[in-house]
Amino acid sequence: MSALDAALLVLVLHGALGAFDTFYCHEWKARLPKQPWAGRELALHAARSLLYVPLFVGLAWFEWHGAFGWLLFGAFAVEYLITLADSIVEDRTRRLSRAERVVHMILGATTGAYVALVIYHASIEWIDAPTALRATQHGVVSIILSIYAVSVTISGVRDLLASREHRVGNTRR
Repeated sequence: MSALDAALLVLVLHGALGAFDTFYCHEWKARLPKQPWAGRELALHAARSLLYVPLFVGLAWFEWHGAFGWLLFGAFAVEYLITLADSIVEDRTRRLSRAERVVHMILGATTGAYVALVIYHASIEWIDAPTALRATQHGVVSIILSIYAVSVTISGVRDLLASREHRVGNTRR
């Protein structure tokens, strides 16, 4: 199994955990879109969700050669910064459940794993190649990641609309 194949399997697990975090922790338990104090957190969730759209699709269906590999690394860095900001906002505005804390810890581990594996693969296979997005596919994994892309688009738009409704408030719970 190549580093990229391993990365994509970890990314599938990461997407499933992210869906659990969204549906169980954010939607059902915390009911974030209904909370007037959650605007800033929802805006960060929307940004991260919408960033995952090109990551899921891009890794499912393309090889990121040359400068596109560096663009991919930049997207990883942006996702990391959004997650750090989200963690700070969550600590300022609400008390997370034990389940959500555990899920966030596992999400952090899976993020580190898939990013490290993609960077390793890209540094060997993609970075020195001429700049291009080359079509590829990874069977059922590409289909799963495409389904995730549709799902995070819907979730991201929902969170964006809810954050705007709350005017990106800074009110503590």
